[in-house]
Amino acid sequence: MNATTFVEKSKSQHKQELIEQAAKALNRLSTAEIEYWVSRIKNTPMPIISKAETNLAAKLGVAPISEEEQRDLENEAFKDFFEWRQQILSNCYTASEVAQLLGVKSRQTPHDRRRHKSLIAVQDNGIWKFPKWQFDPTGPHGVLPGLPDVLKALDVPDFSKISWLIRPNSALNGLTPVEALKKGRKNAVIAEAQAVGVM
Repeated sequence: MNATTFVEKSKSQHKQELIEQAAKALNRLSTAEIEYWVSRIKNTPMPIISKAETNLAAKLGVAPISEEEQRDLENEAFKDFFEWRQQILSNCYTASEVAQLLGVKSRQTPHDRRRHKSLIAVQDNGIWKFPKWQFDPTGPHGVLPGLPDVLKALDVPDFSKISWLIRPNSALNGLTPVEALKKGRKNAVIAEAQAVGVM
């Protein structure tokens, strides 16, 4: 086997591994989450690189990105998304643990509260997972004050809500929405939540 064949085989094997990882990760997403991300990808325009920009890049010594490099970047972003998802879901309670935490007899109660948007959870391998940061022993019904109102204001799939709630937000002075809620800034968080997904 010559060096070129070896490199091509390695690339092919790497791509196959990425496809297998993506397939496993996709099985953990709900239909709504998959539809949401497919829609986002379809509606995100690909940058059009003009001949002038290509010529300028060449003069600066910067090679234009090839289709293969672009695919590799997309695969890397896809992999990063699933790693981020696993990171988020690693710090969660199951419905039974939530029922015990809140002192209710039935594990159906957390599911009812999830359906009424007073708690948030996502399915992972058939198990509903409730992020721990949403619980507050001093809050109403054991939940972070203001969270149910914010959940109702956010019009995106549940995983996207979770992701938005724990990422720093420049409109909230760099605080995450969860941190802003803990500081009593419910109205500011709701205002930002209402703008999510609005074009």
